[in-house]
Amino acid sequence: MSDEQLEQAQMSSEQVAENDLLDQQWSTLVEDWQSQPYEKVDMTKLVKQLKKRTLAAKAILGFDVLATVSLFSILAHLFTEQESDWPSIIYIAFAAFGSLIYTIIEFKIRIKTWRMDASDPEQVFEKNISGVKGAIQYAKLWIVSCYLLAPVMNWYLWEVSKTQDDNMLPMFLFANGLLTVMVVGAYLYKRKRVKELENINKILNE
Repeated sequence: MSDEQLEQAQMSSEQVAENDLLDQQWSTLVEDWQSQPYEKVDMTKLVKQLKKRTLAAKAILGFDVLATVSLFSILAHLFTEQESDWPSIIYIAFAAFGSLIYTIIEFKIRIKTWRMDASDPEQVFEKNISGVKGAIQYAKLWIVSCYLLAPVMNWYLWEVSKTQDDNMLPMFLFANGLLTVMVVGAYLYKRKRVKELENINKILNE
């Protein structure tokens, strides 16, 4: 065999080896891509869900900011009255400052997810995970707030009942019933999001 033939055979062998290596690398890349968690979900549906939840969270935050401002306005008005209604002042002050703290914590929970980029499927998936975790934290905040509000609210209603001739029992029942509904709603919301997070973790672990 001539030198030229040997050289051609060697080049052919190297080319085959290179092609085999490229095929192997490509197969690895394909398997890696298919194994990604965001390849196992409907990304279009996920993006729509993420946008919907973001808008809802921003609307709730906006409402909480408005409620906080309103409570401080009511508190300022109570101080301008000639006869001080101290039970109302104490209750509204607690509600106003509590609402302020609540809203600040809520903002910190939400902003972490809102600042995340979502320009590719992987980032969308990660942002969704962050959003679910934030929703669970928000539910916990909601529950704690209701528990803290309950004794102060009942104390206020008790103080008001001392100056009212009407039966305050319906008001007690309504206020506590409403608070109970809020707590139950928060627990159900939290459980739903925890289950969603568990499903996401299953996808990640597959």
